[in-house]
Amino acid sequence: MADRDVTPDDSLLKQIFTTNPPETISIFLQNWDKCVFKAEFPKDLEHRHSPCVVRLEAENKNLKTFTTIAAMQQIAATIIPELVPQTLKVGKAKNAQGRMFHFSVIELVDGDLLDDVWQQISAEEQSSVVAELVEALEKLHSVRLSDKWVKEILAKTLREEGDEILKSFEQPGAFGGPHTGFLNDGPALLDSIMVRRKLKKPFCTIEPIVGSHDIRIQSSFKELESIVINNSDIDKWPGEAVLCHNDLNPRNLIIQSRASLGGISKYTLVGIIDWELAGFYPASYELSLQDTYLSGANRHVSFYLLLKEHMKNFVPRSSSQIVLLQAMELIFESQQRLLLDGTNIPAHIRKRFIETSKLARDNDPYVGWTRGPEDGPFPKYSRAAIQKLEDDVVEEMVTRKSQGKPKLNGKSTR
Repeated sequence: MADRDVTPDDSLLKQIFTTNPPETISIFLQNWDKCVFKAEFPKDLEHRHSPCVVRLEAENKNLKTFTTIAAMQQIAATIIPELVPQTLKVGKAKNAQGRMFHFSVIELVDGDLLDDVWQQISAEEQSSVVAELVEALEKLHSVRLSDKWVKEILAKTLREEGDEILKSFEQPGAFGGPHTGFLNDGPALLDSIMVRRKLKKPFCTIEPIVGSHDIRIQSSFKELESIVINNSDIDKWPGEAVLCHNDLNPRNLIIQSRASLGGISKYTLVGIIDWELAGFYPASYELSLQDTYLSGANRHVSFYLLLKEHMKNFVPRSSSQIVLLQAMELIFESQQRLLLDGTNIPAHIRKRFIETSKLARDNDPYVGWTRGPEDGPFPKYSRAAIQKLEDDVVEEMVTRKSQGKPKLNGKSTR
């Protein structure tokens, strides 16, 4: 219900902004547990604040991720300060009903979301923006959880969360982040991937191979087959973990048009936002996630292909990184295959998007989805075209439901 959504009431605002309250707020996201809004301040104050973004999240004893996300963003800001919005304040506050919230106040980055202008900027500017993003990504991938200064930031930021979470990242071989928790070995990473993709019905299994410490991931669908992962490769994942953003899509990238020396305006990358999925993972983990965003968070095929072309050249090609890519692909595609047997709308939209974009899986797992030269220029989906694609799929699913229950593997579920 809308009236149960989190609202930044006067009680919260007074605790967050103790001196100068905002004049206006604009809500970006709002539900029962979260609220993200922009705060703007009077312009006639002598010491006025710049506009900022505030994130509110209800306190949850079973889910302690808020301060960890803030810590990951602070670590990233230390490496690429010109691209990561500064975290101005982190704390807790109660609303008028006494409900406790975590909050963070973050610098507002002026500019355009890349998602809104990607198709309007030139091919040269597109390549330049992606190159800037890749340069930043390579810097992030140079950071490890074992770095002394990283541990110091985590310890300082998370000290109020208690000893348990502090010990979790201080243990030898620790890696991970807010959305998986801090992990202590390779099998824990596979378990977290399966939990993230979990459905009511199984779509693949992970089982040990008798007589060894290796494992087999078996899809429930014959055409997707299985993969065997050597224990020696699994054991390498914690040591290969680097700082990853894990959600690099055009909706989380901000660009600005700036005048060059010749007076010609050119778009440049000025901000990377939304660090909820950030953490320390093998670089191939982040590379694989890019494949899962097509048709959802990322509807720009040319952006995807440009970014993957760069990323595949600096993500290490060790056997351990390769099998992680293969495992994540098998798990995700098995999940999507099961969803396609029903009327899951996002899964059917993804399938339609991939078909109309003439994308096919490359044999090289580092490449992901690709297009051949015979497929012509990149398709450019306007908002209207995307909306029509989605509307067509929704209409088909509604018709399918009205005609009876969906079939699974050719057998009626009646």
